[in-house]
Amino acid sequence: MAKTNPHDLLVNWLKTAYSMETSLVNMLEDQAERASAFPEMQSRLYGHREQSQRHADLVKGCISRLGADVSQVRTGLAKFLGGTQSKLLGAYGDSIVRDAIVGSVAEQLEISSYNAIINLADKLNDEETVRVCSQILEEEKEMHAFFEDELANLVDQAYERDLLTK
Repeated sequence: MAKTNPHDLLVNWLKTAYSMETSLVNMLEDQAERASAFPEMQSRLYGHREQSQRHADLVKGCISRLGADVSQVRTGLAKFLGGTQSKLLGAYGDSIVRDAIVGSVAEQLEISSYNAIINLADKLNDEETVRVCSQILEEEKEMHAFFEDELANLVDQAYERDLLTK
């Protein structure tokens, strides 16, 4: 098996991050539409959708600066998360709670990915990729914290709306 040089590895990881961001734009749009009964959550989801689009553009800029393009990028994250959502979280039904759990998982995946990218970019003295991805990382951490902080509140609200009104 041939070794991948660190530059190519960084580009591949950035392409994966780009794929994640573009996949999440659609997922966040769908989640926000389903969250109409939860205005604060809906607002945060729409806001993070915009952030994710900006993140995709920033990562695409890093990829271009490193001499590659995104024309062959796979966008399988949405399928992966959708499968996870239906298989692991089906018991939650089509609820805001399920969407918050999936959102939290997606954010944690992004956080881990950006940590790896930053570490490798730092080793390659790619200060611009470190700067860009560090900025993105902080926004991903903020959204992950929001999901985690809101989960108990969402369970309470979903319980009252879904169970007590039937």
